[in-house]
Amino acid sequence: MYTHARQFPHLAGMQDAEIRAIASRAMSRYPHLLRVMKIRNRVVLVGLPVAIAAIAVFSDLRWNSGPLVRWSIALMAVGGSFSAFLLAWNLIWVNTVIFRITREEVARGET
Repeated sequence: MYTHARQFPHLAGMQDAEIRAIASRAMSRYPHLLRVMKIRNRVVLVGLPVAIAAIAVFSDLRWNSGPLVRWSIALMAVGGSFSAFLLAWNLIWVNTVIFRITREEVARGET
């Protein structure tokens, strides 16, 4: 996240520690965003056993292939879907929420 955030115009030239400090201060001003992050973390944790169950279900499907191919397809399907979810989440979260609140925090610090 911080590598991407360094590309924001208002954070350009800052190190990761400085960006983390600004992001932490900004997040502390918005308790509802902290709740959203906690919910996202719980969804990811709940997703782990769901992914394991999905792999087991997918691997038992009767495709015209051997067990190794079925396990491979199951792992790719579950891994790909969860990776896509987390990538989309991070892109949306960083480019909208983190951009906005860090810009406000930097502007607040300059005045």
